[in-house]
Amino acid sequence: MAPIVFIIGSGWAGYTVARSLDSTKYDVTVISPEPTTPITPLLASAACGQFSLALAEEPIRRKQSNVRYRKAFVKRIDLERRTCHCESSCDVGGKAGFEIAYDYLVLAPGCVANTFNTPGAPEHAFFVKNVRDAAAIRARIFDQFEAASLPNVSAEECKGLLHFVVVGGGPTGVELAAELYDLMKDDLTYMYPEVAKYATVAIHDVAPGILSPFDEKLKEHAMASFKHREVAIKTGSHIEKVGRSSLHTKEDGEIPCGMVVWATGNKQCPLVDSLELSKADGLPRLLTDDCLRPLDINGSPLDHVFAIGDAADIQDGSLPTTAEVATQKGEHVAKMLNTDQRLPFEYKQHAMIAYIGDQDGVIAGREDWTGASAWLAWRRKNLQWARGWRTKVMLVMTWFLNSLYGKEVARKR
Repeated sequence: MAPIVFIIGSGWAGYTVARSLDSTKYDVTVISPEPTTPITPLLASAACGQFSLALAEEPIRRKQSNVRYRKAFVKRIDLERRTCHCESSCDVGGKAGFEIAYDYLVLAPGCVANTFNTPGAPEHAFFVKNVRDAAAIRARIFDQFEAASLPNVSAEECKGLLHFVVVGGGPTGVELAAELYDLMKDDLTYMYPEVAKYATVAIHDVAPGILSPFDEKLKEHAMASFKHREVAIKTGSHIEKVGRSSLHTKEDGEIPCGMVVWATGNKQCPLVDSLELSKADGLPRLLTDDCLRPLDINGSPLDHVFAIGDAADIQDGSLPTTAEVATQKGEHVAKMLNTDQRLPFEYKQHAMIAYIGDQDGVIAGREDWTGASAWLAWRRKNLQWARGWRTKVMLVMTWFLNSLYGKEVARKR
């Protein structure tokens, strides 16, 4: 009987392990409340109508795949008995718990959004974690424009309804603001000619600047580009409260707005909090050795367990919580299991690219690559993130059709 590999989480890390393991050698099961893997670098584009939402995720269950999937939560892990206590996350059927035994365990549950106890943020802010979030953002954008278009709405009310705020000046927040600007400039201006002039976008961040992983010259280019396009950059902004139709900051008080997207901050999920293992300071991620095995409270690695993705970090070798890191760690775990070896993980840094709107972008480490060249590099990177040829072909076809007829959400004819 093949050894059982039990993968907790369907994000980049868990998905990569499941797809890369030798299915003739292992019995592979993925457990997650989400039956799909979000292609997170594509979520901002999908939310703003660049292409179908379905292209921004990959299913766990597939034809001609031996990977099993269980739509459930893991409530508790018994590391000594090598069992996981689970509970269904389905909307139908009973909620009775069940146990799954394993030979190898891959911990990849990811992180959840951290709103830093900001009042109103969990209830009223939008997030960018999965396709469901992207769909909610897209629907809210159009709801706000429809509401502003009603004949009994004043110009002042329009300004509030059509002010869109992104909290977070990292690559995710910046790209969402850029895609939203493009949608307004290229499409909504013509779809809603009476009110589009009132639409504005702002990025708020508590930090003194945006795109912190990038070189100073590239940050300045991004800031200047956004200023030229009249996208407001509010750095040093302390969010005190989020309402249904407003944002409160320490510096500016109440700001009427139609939508707040929270694109900053991570915290660990309850499952990781419940594990009595070594954890990092600050964001308490599971600490691992360089073979990606979690360390017990005495600092010794657990040989039958691996911890990867946003939920884990290497001791004395901290890496950011990005899709690139999660994917490379997932590939490494699969390689170790497929070859029955324990090999030290080496991260290969790829160029970080951020889109800043109007066919302009920045590439970390390449100060000469801005404008259209960076935008084309960003498009190529998006194609690389797409996990199947079907998705790649459909993305290219959609981009081509968009150039001729407008985005899917705003067709010319």
